[in-house]
Amino acid sequence: MKTKKLLATSLLCGLCAFSTLPVHAAEPEGPYTGIHKEVSTLSDGKTRVSWGEGELVHANPVGRKPWAYAKTYTFAGNAHSIKARTKCKSNGQTDYTSWAEKSNASSVSSATLVARTESDVKFNGEHKIQDTSTSGWQTATTSVSY
Repeated sequence: MKTKKLLATSLLCGLCAFSTLPVHAAEPEGPYTGIHKEVSTLSDGKTRVSWGEGELVHANPVGRKPWAYAKTYTFAGNAHSIKARTKCKSNGQTDYTSWAEKSNASSVSSATLVARTESDVKFNGEHKIQDTSTSGWQTATTSVSY
């Protein structure tokens, strides 16, 4: 009986000792998807105020052709007009999506563009926001190469 109590106490003390050791494991933010983002703040080239950002969402899957799409969004509220499109240079040719455009909206995304080749590819996202019908356009470009 004393042996069982001694064994139980020893195990309990051993477990308690290990539970106080700090653990320095890196916690991932989420599953790795291979999808990346390039972000740029829109500007009109004159004022310091920006109405939003442009984002190029892209991936280069192993054994497949890279792809990308552009997204433009406001920091707050709706813009009079908001646009995004994607451009891709690959295999000596340049392809574009048509402009994705919305009125009185806070964000817009272009269609996804897939490169013609798996390497030597450059994607550009083109982003535009017009705050009011009488204001000028703020623009930005995002880019990535594979």
